[in-house]
Amino acid sequence: MSVLKAWLAPLLLLGLAACAGDFKLSGTITVAAHLQNKVPRTNSVLFIIAKNPGGVPVAVRRIVNPTFPVSYQLTSEDLIVPGTVPSGPLSLEVEMNTHGNVGAPVKGDLKGAHPDAVFSGERGVHVVIDTAI
Repeated sequence: MSVLKAWLAPLLLLGLAACAGDFKLSGTITVAAHLQNKVPRTNSVLFIIAKNPGGVPVAVRRIVNPTFPVSYQLTSEDLIVPGTVPSGPLSLEVEMNTHGNVGAPVKGDLKGAHPDAVFSGERGVHVVIDTAI
């Protein structure tokens, strides 16, 4: 029964979000212990990116000079195509750098990803920045 509940919960959240015509995804971002000393203290940008199953970004939030842990919320304002609520599973990735470009990592950039698919309406989605380029 618990497997059925685990499978149905994201679908119910997706249905509720679609009915409401709203997009929300929230949680926290932390940095792995082995990268704490590599986090830029100034002139840094944190990007939170939700992608569809094809790897195409559907929502992006940009945070300048973040202080960790970071609480975030992706909303309808962050959608790349306004008015379209993603209707399926999403991957959630974060990138942090000092050059301000997203999607083109260079040496020194930091990144992380949520290990599982997420759905619009989920809360408490934790991402760990655990990789240095």
